[in-house]
Amino acid sequence: MLTRLTRMRDERDSGFTLIELLVVVIIIGILAAIAIPIFLNQRNSARTASVESDVRNVATLMETAYTQAGSYPASGTDLVTVDNAKISAGNAIVVTVAATGASFTITGCNSEATTSSLTYYDSAGGGLINPVPATVTTCPTFGASPTATVA
Repeated sequence: MLTRLTRMRDERDSGFTLIELLVVVIIIGILAAIAIPIFLNQRNSARTASVESDVRNVATLMETAYTQAGSYPASGTDLVTVDNAKISAGNAIVVTVAATGASFTITGCNSEATTSSLTYYDSAGGGLINPVPATVTTCPTFGASPTATVA
């Protein structure tokens, strides 16, 4: 009797059936279909946050330069050489100083973001403007350092 029970148990424990394996593969596929879009959205959020951080840093440098020199830097070269502005890889920043010299705007964008990472800062408007004004529709030209123009 004991021999027969042992033999029956050994015959049942021969491994997974094909249906069990298919169910596991389907479950893994469903989980991957849920996780991949969430992961991609997190990457875009990180890129947008990177642009916002760079824009805030450049705004701080602009205000520091204004405090020290009494005027805003007229070119992006001034920001890099005087204040050592560093822009994250893939980000482009354009600073536009008003003709009166009393205010400035900063437009930033990330080249790798699949959704719009356009960020806009207006010193006269109180900082980061969200949503971006309708007049700002294109990303700045990408380069290694911020550029500035006088409007």
